[in-house]
Amino acid sequence: MKWCKLISFPFRSSRLSQRVRLERCCVAVALVFLGLEASITTYAKDAPLTAVVLFDGPQGAGYVQITDAELNGKTEVRSCYGISKLDKNSYNGLPRASLMGASSLRRGADGVLLLTANGKSVCVVPSNLKFEHSVELTPAEAAEQAVIRGMPVSSSPRDAAIPAFKTGVQLVFIAAPDPELAEFLRTQRANTLRDWQNFLNRYPSSSRREFVQNAIAGFHQLAAEAAFAQYQSTGSTKTRDIAMLRQAYLEAEAASDASPGFKPSAEFIDSIGRELDNLARADQTRLQAYRQALQDHTPGYSQLSAAKQHVERLLEVRPDYAPLLSLHREIAAEQRKLETTIVNAQVLAVEGRYDQAFNSLGPYAAFASEMARIDGVINAAFKYHYENGQKLAAHEEWEKAGLEFSKAASIRPDRKEAEAAADNASTQLETQRDHEAANAAVLQSDEYAQKHQIVEAYNVLADLPEKQRALVTSQLAALSHDYLGAAVRQAQKLQQSHVPIKNATDESAALEAYVLCDRASSLADDPAITVKRDFLSDKISDYYLDQANRYLQKPNGSGAGLGFLYLKQAVRYGITNADNLKAERARYEPIYERRAQLSVGIALGDQTSRRDSHGFADQLADAITSALDSSGMPISVVRNPSEIEVSLQPHFMLVGQVLEHRVVKNESLEAPESKYRAGTHETESPTWLETESDYESAQKRLSSAQLALDDAQAQHKKKQVVADAADAVDQAQNSVDELRHKLDATEQSRVEIVIQSYHYKKKTIDLTASAEIQFQFRDRAGNFVGESADVRKDKHSATVVVQDVKAEDTEGITNRGVEPDGAQLLTDLEIDARNSLVAAVRQKAAELPASVLQAARALTQKGDTEGAGELYVLYLNSTPPGVSPDRDEAVKFLHEQFNLPVSADARL
Repeated sequence: MKWCKLISFPFRSSRLSQRVRLERCCVAVALVFLGLEASITTYAKDAPLTAVVLFDGPQGAGYVQITDAELNGKTEVRSCYGISKLDKNSYNGLPRASLMGASSLRRGADGVLLLTANGKSVCVVPSNLKFEHSVELTPAEAAEQAVIRGMPVSSSPRDAAIPAFKTGVQLVFIAAPDPELAEFLRTQRANTLRDWQNFLNRYPSSSRREFVQNAIAGFHQLAAEAAFAQYQSTGSTKTRDIAMLRQAYLEAEAASDASPGFKPSAEFIDSIGRELDNLARADQTRLQAYRQALQDHTPGYSQLSAAKQHVERLLEVRPDYAPLLSLHREIAAEQRKLETTIVNAQVLAVEGRYDQAFNSLGPYAAFASEMARIDGVINAAFKYHYENGQKLAAHEEWEKAGLEFSKAASIRPDRKEAEAAADNASTQLETQRDHEAANAAVLQSDEYAQKHQIVEAYNVLADLPEKQRALVTSQLAALSHDYLGAAVRQAQKLQQSHVPIKNATDESAALEAYVLCDRASSLADDPAITVKRDFLSDKISDYYLDQANRYLQKPNGSGAGLGFLYLKQAVRYGITNADNLKAERARYEPIYERRAQLSVGIALGDQTSRRDSHGFADQLADAITSALDSSGMPISVVRNPSEIEVSLQPHFMLVGQVLEHRVVKNESLEAPESKYRAGTHETESPTWLETESDYESAQKRLSSAQLALDDAQAQHKKKQVVADAADAVDQAQNSVDELRHKLDATEQSRVEIVIQSYHYKKKTIDLTASAEIQFQFRDRAGNFVGESADVRKDKHSATVVVQDVKAEDTEGITNRGVEPDGAQLLTDLEIDARNSLVAAVRQKAAELPASVLQAARALTQKGDTEGAGELYVLYLNSTPPGVSPDRDEAVKFLHEQFNLPVSADARL
């Protein structure tokens, strides 16, 4: 082949340099094109050329597959490497190259033709250029004259014509017509999801299936990432569009389905799982809030409802995600329990069993404001009792009506009309009973009057409570005249027989005489009667003062309870010496408060290391003191009882020990192996190298076969020899074409990621905090009261800390975790232990009055009446006022043994 032909022209000396430049250019072009020529074998002019012409049409990417392909009637082009403009002379000197050895010919965006062979592209211009209208042409202008010719064998769209060789048009040379390859090239040019899917549908068994699947997966992966980015851009976690997260997951799933094992989609699905974990934490919190509300009997159904709805939305994103399914099952279980309870309550209400219906709701009744069905059951029960109360009230059955109204009020505390009706029924019942009691007293008074027992007749009415006494004022007025003289005479007799007061009999008689004189004095303005009353008052006060001093002066305040009650009686009856009595009362009141009011001392020891437990026992003592002071129980706490005098020592001692209080830390360190992206490098594909070697060998065989054929033809050998030589050439040509096609379809080089191993740190830190406190109450004698109590609390925390992870880690490992704070864990444990201890102490302290009562009974059996009396006083002061068998027992004992008028309904 002639690479550069120098043509002589007449020119002036000024054009000498231009000729030199042209010669140098021809030489440079020849050198560059020699490299291309080395890889493109020169073919016979009549050798067939098959190409796929790719172009962009109105309907998108298209192709026309042609045989006998030519460019301007030739299967060769000329190189324009390094040339910006050329004229006819320089064009004739350009190197030629056959299209037969190239992989493609395309017209770039700048309009220049680029010929590609073996991964190398050079600028070319077509053959048969015309220079009639222009002295010089640029390569792009020369490309305008390129005309593609050939025999169309297939096309997409159907019956498409060979396009003009405009910008963007490309010829891909192939060995033989191949509709599948042509469609693959068109699809590759279009590069849309729909085109790739259509190709796979048309050619499901294609050898390019894996490539196509990865391309489809790539589209879905891009869509997944775009949806996730849009999801993240919609605002805070609370306002993000879950639908976009679902779209991201569906696209990632589609990528995984399109290409099983597609690593980006697997990693992306894992990241969506982590996002779902973050979103579900709020629902776990809601579930816990619901359970706490159920435990506290407060509204909280909205928490369960919100958690249910949100988790169901999250499950729309990824229905098979195990953590979400587990949380959904927990929520569904709570919902089922609630639904079962409501349905059962509704059935009971329909059957008219309203109390059972209401009681069956249990803690769910607190959700009435949130659930109409629960509210309906409660309303039915309320209505039943309220209407019953109204019916009973209409018949003035106030006791039963009050019970019904009270029941209705307990069912619906927010319905104030029920509470008001209950109060009215109570008032009406009290009034009814007052009338009944007054009527009974009048009858009894009449009986006494008929027997001429005027004092007894009057006293029956006068002894009535104030409200009842107001109902018999007319009867009292009718008896008052006769009563006045009789009362004075009877009081005089009692005074003569029992004053001075020497014993309990005298005391009772003197008190009776005082009452008679006091009532007579209120009926008549008679100084003589007043003097008699005041005389009796002084004698009684002196008697009680003597009794008080006898008990108050006992050692260590052991008689303070009884003595102070006697002193209160002395103050009550004291008239002439009232100031002195009040002073005495103020003097002894502190010791009474200490001795007759239940008191507890605290002595907590610490058997643990002082380094670990510094101040913990003092914290517990402070917490117990505060809890008992605010408990509402009539118990006073004595701190540091060893520093006070014996008479003020507490009745009981809380003796305890801190047995354990520490944090144990266990730590294990591992150095797991992982992999990271150390860099990248470009390598030639082994398949491409092997194919290239086979291709070169096939070219050599083709050259040898061609030479053999030329030699046989030149020597005019027999037809059979020539025919065999021609067959050999055809076979060699087919082998070259197949290998060239394979070589074109194989990537010459690829960028590989360099993966290397490394070790990171994985630290597992196990913290266990433990606290144990044991305590028991002792009485003043040192005897244990009740069983000992043991409070033990444990907290465990296991944390995994991952450190020194490389940012380029390829196995999904990241730095995570923070070393736990042992001090904080111990503080949390202390709070739990303190709360549990306080609760246990309150429970045990509530049992102390019962032990006081038992001790009083024991002393009674031993005949220690005064000791028992002191304990009964202590018992009455340590229990809430009100009528009860035990308080009645104490009141009765004090009245019978010491004639002390105390009441079970009031504090002493």
